[in-house]
Amino acid sequence: MIDSITQKAGIIAAAAFGVVLVSSAGYSSASAQGLPEGFKKGDLAPEPSAEMIEAGKRVYFTKCVWCHGVDGAGDGPGADRLWPRPRNFNQGTFKIRHTASGELPLFDAKKPVPGQNDLFETVTHGLPGSAMPPWEGILTEEQRLQVLSFVTTQLVKDRKFTDKQSETQTVLQLADLKPKPATDESKKRGGELVVEKKCVECHGMEGRGDGNAFNLKDDWGFSIQPADWHKCWNFRGSRQDPYNVGNIFRTFSTGVNGTPMPSFADNTTVDERWDIANFVNSLCERDALGNPLPIDPLTDKPKINFVIPSDMVEGEIPTEIDHEAWQKAPKRYVAMGGQITHKPRNFVNRIDDIWVRSLYNDKSIVYLIEWDDRTKSVAEGKLPWAPTQVNIIDVKEQDPKTGEEGSIAAHQNNYTVYNDAIAIQTAVKWKELPAPIKPRYLFGTNDQFPVDIVKWEADGSLRAFKGTGWDKDFEERDNYEESMKLLKGEWKDGRWYVMIQRPVGNKKDQDYDEDTFFEVGQYIPTVFFAWDGHNGDAGRKMAVSAFFYTFMNPPIPQETYIYPAVIAVGVVLLEGWVLTRRANKKKGKTL
Repeated sequence: MIDSITQKAGIIAAAAFGVVLVSSAGYSSASAQGLPEGFKKGDLAPEPSAEMIEAGKRVYFTKCVWCHGVDGAGDGPGADRLWPRPRNFNQGTFKIRHTASGELPLFDAKKPVPGQNDLFETVTHGLPGSAMPPWEGILTEEQRLQVLSFVTTQLVKDRKFTDKQSETQTVLQLADLKPKPATDESKKRGGELVVEKKCVECHGMEGRGDGNAFNLKDDWGFSIQPADWHKCWNFRGSRQDPYNVGNIFRTFSTGVNGTPMPSFADNTTVDERWDIANFVNSLCERDALGNPLPIDPLTDKPKINFVIPSDMVEGEIPTEIDHEAWQKAPKRYVAMGGQITHKPRNFVNRIDDIWVRSLYNDKSIVYLIEWDDRTKSVAEGKLPWAPTQVNIIDVKEQDPKTGEEGSIAAHQNNYTVYNDAIAIQTAVKWKELPAPIKPRYLFGTNDQFPVDIVKWEADGSLRAFKGTGWDKDFEERDNYEESMKLLKGEWKDGRWYVMIQRPVGNKKDQDYDEDTFFEVGQYIPTVFFAWDGHNGDAGRKMAVSAFFYTFMNPPIPQETYIYPAVIAVGVVLLEGWVLTRRANKKKGKTL
């Protein structure tokens, strides 16, 4: 088990983050006081002024009450539709902190300093992977401090930020603890530690959050899931800096209050926590060269390239993902959102991205689609509807009643389990579409502009349909079994790998009525759909992408390789002739 997870750490490249300079003198006093290594005693901040609190109240009831509620109990009008639910401030339980486990976070209404004001940074940067947005650019710095002054003094009811008798501040000195270089040795040791400390029991052997995905609850009894370490941009405390190893170090040092995630400060050294952080950080998705993916500042997710390139290969298209051709194929990040346009809507979407690669030859084009899913979901028994049905009345929309017991968060992991599934939608008559017109993204427009939908399900089935509108059931196509093939459908350690082969067009037959004609050098509108069976996804309750474009890269002509070689040889010969002639002239003059 150790070898499996540490081997992954040894393969993945990461940049060095500097030299470890932990001053033993600086923390010997902390050890003497019985404090965890890397922590120091801090002082409670003074209470904000009455003016700050009153101004913050106005901000709160303008911007925050809709989720967090009138009394700050996390029960605002929008709370029942959110998962995870908005923070209940009343108990004073906050996740992202520089303070020891169980302590209140750092907050000083007069000091908006990074690393010294946890709540201010949370409001500023938001909490990725949740509905809490970044408020920088919407609220001024002063307004953010004001609203937090109101929250900490009026809405936190069970504790008091200024109570010196019952509250302490034991502060992680992260700014003084310079990161350890992310060497292979450090990552290997970190991989061993996450097994030794039993992190894999929740986060899984590959760190995809599939170890204990459906039995964890927060302090309020709501279902939660372990973090997927391969998606660092979804880390709640990433501070819009997802590849910063310091954020991971902080989380392992302080724990995540209100969840089963403990602090490791008491049973690990600073050096060991850097090893763990380096290993976890190395698992986050990177480009082919091992560099961090560029992050879109508007979404805090990886930047999107809307072209799905398909490279040509000679002979048969390989089915092994480790094959050189697949390793060289560009891997595209495809963001997925819950379908909320038509009922049944998917307000809680568990598949927020997929990864797509493609190869083709003279007969076929193959899509390799990968996505993280914490469980392999296969429906028990026969589904109560036909594969062509879109208007499925048996799938209830996530439409909770008012109150925590009727909320989406309370219903998580209690849905009827259907099949995990993935579908590729392409425009059939894309050549007839005047730019920039495309069929409707959701199952096509009408009979005039239909779409071709190829759908795989976790029961092993692969079907092809014709879509003519969001509100119309599919038409199953004839004889598609002869031209389409499932090359791979495997779930392993929290990740699906699906490889679908379909035919490309030829010059003799371009009049396709149902099947998309794939042509080299053309941009073919493509949409992806995904269903998480454990989330009760079926029919229109699913995740959907924006429009992408499949582009079959033209093969590189042989002349491209021959001509430069011929020219290079010619240049060498010409230079040799010139040099020889010069030498002969000099020799003649000398004689």
